[in-house]
Amino acid sequence: MSIKYVEAAELVVHHAYKISREDLIRTCIGKSHSMPMLYWCNGVAFYYEPLLPLMNPDVEKDFLRGVDHWAEVYYSEMKDYRDVIELDDGEFKGAKIRLIDASGFMPHKDFASWANSK
Repeated sequence: MSIKYVEAAELVVHHAYKISREDLIRTCIGKSHSMPMLYWCNGVAFYYEPLLPLMNPDVEKDFLRGVDHWAEVYYSEMKDYRDVIELDDGEFKGAKIRLIDASGFMPHKDFASWANSK
C-alpha cells in the first residue's frame, strides 16, 4: 500500500474574527464539542470550524481539487508558543486549553501570515 499526503493548495476563510486571547479561550470552550484545543502558528493562536464537504456539493468539488474551506476562524496574537494556556478571569477562570503547534502545516502557516498582516 502506498500513502500519498497532499496538503490543500488553497484555503478559503469565510468568516475571520480577531479577538483577545481571553475571548479566544472562551470561544474555544463554548464552541468545542469535545476536548477544547487551539492551534498556534507563527505568533497566532486560533480556533477554526471547517466547512465540511458533505454540507455542499461545491465545497465537496473544491475539497477534491485541493481547496479547503474554513467556515469560521477566531484568532489572536500570541507571540510565543506554549503547550497550555489558562484563563485568568470570568466564568471559566482556571480553564486550561491545550495548544497544538501547527507551524509545520502549510495551510496554517499561510493563515498565520495572513492574520499577521491584518
